[in-house]
Amino acid sequence: LRVPPGAQVRPAGWQLDDDLVLLGPPLLVRQGDQATVRYPLVAWRAGERILTIPGPILIRANGATDSLPPEVRSVTVASVLPPDRPAEELPVQPEAGIVSQRITSPWPVVAAIALAAGLWGPVVWWWRRRGPSMPLPDWSRATPRIPLAEWQEAGEFRAVAAVAGRDLRVTIQEALPAAGVGLVTGRLIRVIREQRPGWPVADIASVLRGLDEAQFGLEADDGLEELVQRVRALQASLEAVV
Repeated sequence: LRVPPGAQVRPAGWQLDDDLVLLGPPLLVRQGDQATVRYPLVAWRAGERILTIPGPILIRANGATDSLPPEVRSVTVASVLPPDRPAEELPVQPEAGIVSQRITSPWPVVAAIALAAGLWGPVVWWWRRRGPSMPLPDWSRATPRIPLAEWQEAGEFRAVAAVAGRDLRVTIQEALPAAGVGLVTGRLIRVIREQRPGWPVADIASVLRGLDEAQFGLEADDGLEELVQRVRALQASLEAVV
């Protein structure tokens, strides 16, 4: 059929009898202003057939819809059977063989994963292996004695408190290895009280808490000079024990 400018073509549905069956939806081919509608059919009976092909639907540019009239066609269906013998005398074809079905097996995937693990496993182990242990720092020789008096005169009160507390903790660790430098003050005092009850535990606790207060409190210089002197005295007494 010829299609007006701007119009659209929609193939119409087709109801057939048992001898003719549609193989799929109708096909529409456009070439310029020409349109061809094709219906794929299968015929189950030989002979001449008169077909009434439904007319397509024409949708014009202004939205108007027209149903074109059906067309009559004569179709001759030839038989695929031999013409010189009746159909009743034809031998039945042998049974078709079994259609092989593709079997999906998980073993290729398992083998691929195992191969990948075997190849990358050593690489991952080597990359994530534990390196040699780093030696712990020797706090007794890490830093020499700092002139705390000069720092205090310069106004570095919190730094003086931090260094004095570290010096006292290092001296304690040399005499008592279980009292690590990184222990908090409360835990450090408990370790000293349990393992060295003969030490001046109360004095050590008072000095360490005072230094913590000077380092993190509001009044950093309050009694700091006295605390530093007490640190030196405690160091001397603990070094004599060692």
